[in-house]
Amino acid sequence: MSRRRQLAAIMFTDIEGYTALMRQDEKTSIDLREKHRRIFELQTKNFNGEIVQYFGDGTLSVFSSTVEAVRCAIELQLAFIRTSIPVRIGIHVGDIVHTKDDIIGDAVNVASRIESCAISGSILISDKVHDQIRSHTDIKAQFLNVYDFKNVNEAIPIFAIANKGIEVPTAKRIKENITGLKEKKKKKSGIYKKLLIGLGIIGLLVLAEYLGAFDVTYTTTDKSIAVLPFENISTDEDSEIFGDGVTYDILNHLSKFKDLHVISQTSVKQYKNSDKTIPEIAEELNVSYILEGSIRKYGDKVRITSQLINAKTDEPIWVDDYDRVLTDIFEIQSEIAHKIVDELHLNITFEEQQNLAKISTRSIDAYKLFLEGRKEADLRNNESIEKSIDLYQKAIDIDPNYAEAYAEIANSTFLRTYYGNADPTVAAEKTETYLNKAKEINDKISRVYTVQGLLYNHTKQFDKAKQAFEKAIQLSPNDVTARHQYATFYYYTGQYDKQLEQTEIAFSLDPLSFATASNLFSALTYNRKYDEAEKLIENIKEKYPDVNDFIINRLYMRLYMAKPDYEKAIDPLKYLSNQDKNYYRLLGYSYSQLGDTINSYAIIDSIKALEPHRMQNHRIAVVFAGLQENDSVFYYLDTIRNKSQFFDNKTLDYFYDVKKDPRYAELLKAHGILKNQ
Repeated sequence: MSRRRQLAAIMFTDIEGYTALMRQDEKTSIDLREKHRRIFELQTKNFNGEIVQYFGDGTLSVFSSTVEAVRCAIELQLAFIRTSIPVRIGIHVGDIVHTKDDIIGDAVNVASRIESCAISGSILISDKVHDQIRSHTDIKAQFLNVYDFKNVNEAIPIFAIANKGIEVPTAKRIKENITGLKEKKKKKSGIYKKLLIGLGIIGLLVLAEYLGAFDVTYTTTDKSIAVLPFENISTDEDSEIFGDGVTYDILNHLSKFKDLHVISQTSVKQYKNSDKTIPEIAEELNVSYILEGSIRKYGDKVRITSQLINAKTDEPIWVDDYDRVLTDIFEIQSEIAHKIVDELHLNITFEEQQNLAKISTRSIDAYKLFLEGRKEADLRNNESIEKSIDLYQKAIDIDPNYAEAYAEIANSTFLRTYYGNADPTVAAEKTETYLNKAKEINDKISRVYTVQGLLYNHTKQFDKAKQAFEKAIQLSPNDVTARHQYATFYYYTGQYDKQLEQTEIAFSLDPLSFATASNLFSALTYNRKYDEAEKLIENIKEKYPDVNDFIINRLYMRLYMAKPDYEKAIDPLKYLSNQDKNYYRLLGYSYSQLGDTINSYAIIDSIKALEPHRMQNHRIAVVFAGLQENDSVFYYLDTIRNKSQFFDNKTLDYFYDVKKDPRYAELLKAHGILKNQ
């Protein structure tokens, strides 16, 4: 037998999930393999490679030039991605023995191992390959980690080709593929079924063995979960927003179950592209389970991989892949939520079952517009709110029965009164119209009732507001927005203990949100839990390093004025006043409470020297109230000089002594304020 020894770049490829596809659709599988081989033969010839062997859906080839091998792999993978063929590629360089029909050697084994732990759409290379391409600027590579392979003596550093259009797997994913964490899945009902497991992030379905002997029961009394942002591994231009949509919608499905504690989107999205381990994330979010996954959209098709992980053991409970047309994306989200319900043995009501089965829309175009609208609305500024309204309306134009779109456009319409200059009365009328339309289509949407409660809060119809918020929470107990708004209701009605209860729930659902932490801080101060409030500020400084000094000083100011500790309030108020002259009034008031009349009058002069403002006389009155000069207070609060009604505010009450004056009742009548005392 003729043999020759040579140094060569060895390339392995295979079609991921081919075996399962063959069982499901033989004709399609054969056509896919033939298309794969035609592309492979053409590109291998173009880059002077030699095809050594075809084996089923795989190939083995060698190149005398490592650079040409990698360039060939890039062109191959781009062609496979364009034609929707899920191929994995691995390359190593080493000494081989070339026979008439085969090649042998340790380097062949290494190349095979590298290819087997890749994901479709990716090209993995060894450090030896990387050494020979590093000077070629047209080839981009990203280091992943050093890995131990079966039957390979030394650990090997692995790189991923990172040229545009080529998939780059995470280092964690490669480790999972090597260690085989995804090989096992719990059996159902004691029946031995052939199990479908996920191979790689975007793999097709692969047939596994009978696994009855490996049944594992996962039990926990803590039904808590975080749905991490699904990794987008698509090249389609609009794929990113679909990945975010899948994450949000699965989370939204799970939020409806009262027996499950679900972390909000605001907190989980901070782990997008994070290198933190599952146990680290679970500890930070205080959950027992993590759902993670990936989405690949290509044309009108989508592949979604999801896995539920027991955070305590850092091992998957199950892994599932879904290879569907894009319009099935809604069913996939519902199916994943159902599987979690089953796995965690949740007791769900018939109504919860019905809500889970409802599909919002069948239109992908409307869904995309809806997702874009929600993304804009979350930015919370006037321009983005206006954009969201336009996008929601376009979604409704496509699908007039899109109840969620009506609910969201209602929300954005009323938010214009907060972030824009919309007239509250006109906005409320429009909002009510959208809400009624949403309820006609589907009266089981939590957002409808949070917005309804917001409207009732605004019009001081507090009994109706309470009913609306309770309905919202009944429909979605894990809805952070509903909890926030319900807390606001309790603030408006002076029920600060219940306000604190709702903000604590919201904080447990959204622990990494500064807005949620700030709302909890407010509730703590209103409940005179000053030590806890101060500890929370320290926690905020540590957990949210991006929060600027202005916000931190404002928190300290609110704390010290609520206690009250006016001496400690002076420094943060000086800082705030330098940034925003509106804080002069509070600085002057604090000086007056300390008996420092010189600085108090100096502040009054500073306010008078500012550009005229509708609040100017109110601010002067605040300082005079601190000085207990009531004649001056009433002078600056009368209807001629003052248009503000903030002197009737029940918290941080600077006008407490003024209210004892008989003239106060006349002031309320003059301003048209009904006295609720």
